[in-house]
Amino acid sequence: MFITLCLNPTIQKTLLFKRINRGEVNRSEKNFTDASGKGINVSRVLSQLGRQVLHITQLAKEDKAWFKAELEKLKIELLAVDTTARARTCTTLIEENCVTELVESGNKVETETEAELVKAFDRLFADNSIKIDALIISGSKAPGFRDSLFAEIALKVHRCNVPLVLDIRGADLRALLDALLEKPVKAGEPQVVIKPNIQELHETFFAEQSAPLSENQIKALLAEIFAQYGLMSVITRGKEPVLAFDGKSFLSIDSECIPAEKIVNTIGCGDAFAAGFASVLAETG
Repeated sequence: MFITLCLNPTIQKTLLFKRINRGEVNRSEKNFTDASGKGINVSRVLSQLGRQVLHITQLAKEDKAWFKAELEKLKIELLAVDTTARARTCTTLIEENCVTELVESGNKVETETEAELVKAFDRLFADNSIKIDALIISGSKAPGFRDSLFAEIALKVHRCNVPLVLDIRGADLRALLDALLEKPVKAGEPQVVIKPNIQELHETFFAEQSAPLSENQIKALLAEIFAQYGLMSVITRGKEPVLAFDGKSFLSIDSECIPAEKIVNTIGCGDAFAAGFASVLAETG
């Protein structure tokens, strides 16, 4: 079973228009409402790959039944701890040759929500009847969770000999590095792989630099991260080649060139990559 964790559950609305006229009433030609958030995006692709998936998040009672029903359609199991914080709604407006994202901030959760989440993880990983292939942690957290939470969960899961893929950034990623500073991942242990995209990498480690990162800068950083913390890195870069470092050599993997006129919406591309990567990692190590 693959476990996905995302602590910013999202109701995704997608509206299609020929053209949006600012300041006027605009009626969509089509619209869709989906359960979303980066963790659900990862779960959806894993399920499409034939993997058994359990998605872990927090949900208010007003949202839980709807999310459960939507995930059942996708053959995804749900473990949702209680909170009074409602799921946020994000809206995508798709026009010809233009996509606009309207992203809500997550609603603040209670301290008890984090405590229940940790207990749920402890129970899950103490159950020897469940074979866990990998844990994928994705995205941001709703306000109210501690910055160190993802790092604490990741290290606890790593001690259970489970491979990890971490699509995190900013304070969450820095907290992971801090936690690994005195006890980095060693050769022979289950792999821990970070997978930020190039923008997230830039914001996390080069926030004061306005110019794009050079390939030499990226390679130097990935080598340093492995040397100090034992983490492997995979960096997605949009249409540019994916850049990875496995501790021995750098890999540059070309992206498939898709004609611009065939691209409708790029939301979830990185999540789909994370799902495929985790699926292969669990098989090959």
